[in-house]
Amino acid sequence: MKQLYEQVHADAQQMQFCAECEISGKRIYSRKLPLLCRSNALLESLEKGRVGGIRQRLYNSSHASATQDLARYFNQCRSCGKWVCDEMYEPEEMICMNCKDEK
Repeated sequence: MKQLYEQVHADAQQMQFCAECEISGKRIYSRKLPLLCRSNALLESLEKGRVGGIRQRLYNSSHASATQDLARYFNQCRSCGKWVCDEMYEPEEMICMNCKDEK
């Protein structure tokens, strides 16, 4: 789940958390950023953990919740460990399409 957590980021245009499939590049959006964190100037610092205080705690908590929400739309490949969208995952073999093509 740590890899998916690192894959989730804040989209500055939409002001929402999102994750991209490592194979298809498809973006899936989750919850909106907290109101105290909706600033383009702050966003980069928040993602790097440099702000501190209530804004940083709020951002970190929302990031963790967004990761849990997005986990419903991603699957972890049992072969390579990548988190991929449903379209790029073979549920019967529990592997991503890249690993399936390599077989």
